[in-house]
Amino acid sequence: MFCFAFFLLVLFGGGPLQDTPDIDRSRITIIDTGKPVTFEWTNINAGPAVGNMLNVHFYPGMNYYNAARYVPAEGEFTYVVSNSWALEANPRRAEYLSTAHYLRGMIYFYHAIGPGRYSLARADFQASIKWNPNNHMSYIELSRVYSSLGFRDQAISILQNLLALGPDEKITTEVENELKMLKSQSAKTAPSSKTPESFDPRE
Repeated sequence: MFCFAFFLLVLFGGGPLQDTPDIDRSRITIIDTGKPVTFEWTNINAGPAVGNMLNVHFYPGMNYYNAARYVPAEGEFTYVVSNSWALEANPRRAEYLSTAHYLRGMIYFYHAIGPGRYSLARADFQASIKWNPNNHMSYIELSRVYSSLGFRDQAISILQNLLALGPDEKITTEVENELKMLKSQSAKTAPSSKTPESFDPRE
């Protein structure tokens, strides 16, 4: 069993949470898989936001994401997280920013190609958890990033500590299945010689 201090090191150590200036984002290609959709502002009473941030950027970004238009979705979520000050008066600020980071991380991890996408996804999932520790899906996806890079012990640690948070039955079942798979893989292969802080950000 990994100690909680090590878990925090894995979760928040090894680099900045909200920005990765060393990565050339121009070398990452995001791939749309849905049909083009028209940009539309929403009219949702989502609480105070400077410049109507949520209806002009956050919710349109959600609509793009749900339509599998990941290029414009990434742009909207990047605008939101880069201008988080616009939500300072909103009581749900942490929830909105956690969601924006989570969905942008999903875009980098599953819908992009190019060197650096794993590091960008990792940073977004970490930032999502920092904003909202109850965003349990971010833990699962962060674990999958580590697993994809060969850090199975760290991936297992993240999931074990997520279970300790007492997620709902659906999340618990998904985590338990992930753990079975990771432990099975670990039993078949030698431990990785890399550490979470030393993986190549270009992968």
